[in-house]
Amino acid sequence: MRIISIVGLKNTGKTSLTSKVIEELTNRDFNVASIKHSHHKMEMDHEGTDTYKQMESGSDFVVGIGGRTYFNINDRLDLERILFLIKLIENPDFVVIEGFKAYPYAKIATCPEVEDEYTIKTVNSFEITDDEILELVDLIEERSYDILETLFVSECGYNDASLIGQAFAQGKMDYNPETQAEVNLAIDGVNIGLNRFVSDYLKQTILGVLTPLKIKEYGVENFDDIDITIKNKKE
Repeated sequence: MRIISIVGLKNTGKTSLTSKVIEELTNRDFNVASIKHSHHKMEMDHEGTDTYKQMESGSDFVVGIGGRTYFNINDRLDLERILFLIKLIENPDFVVIEGFKAYPYAKIATCPEVEDEYTIKTVNSFEITDDEILELVDLIEERSYDILETLFVSECGYNDASLIGQAFAQGKMDYNPETQAEVNLAIDGVNIGLNRFVSDYLKQTILGVLTPLKIKEYGVENFDDIDITIKNKKE
């Protein structure tokens, strides 16, 4: 999974550029998820529907399942938590974020005022051409990267995940998803970084314990993806 943010001040064309980037990534046969950041209250449902009534009745978490599935959570989740859940549920090729300019992910800026060490390019969203969109998405493929805590630390002379992220964004290192951790860990909703040794150790230990299970009786053929939740609360 790779993450790219479209950031800028109000009325600088963030939404139109986000749509163009998503469209081009989709044209390249990538699976894309997207996140919209707003300072205003956003509703995924509307008054009068059954799921809206469930939320108004006091439900903190409403799931609507039909032609699509959506979640309506009565809480504001941190971006890192949202990214972890997206990776857990769907693991798309790209997550395109509109907003969150203060977060440490590769960014396309729609104005110079928001540029920082993670900005890979600044563009005029209102004047960008179709050919320039193609070049921009080429750059996104080269410079974007996964959840910060999944990046290995103490490698290539960098001793901090944020510095590794900056190195990817600035083109000083080439990002390769195949070299990243195969185990993603969150404790109490907080993403925890794992080095290669711990990631490999957890993976091999869990596979060793699970391999004898008769998973085919449950209609499962292999161990491609494993989700484990451990409740460790002490009464």
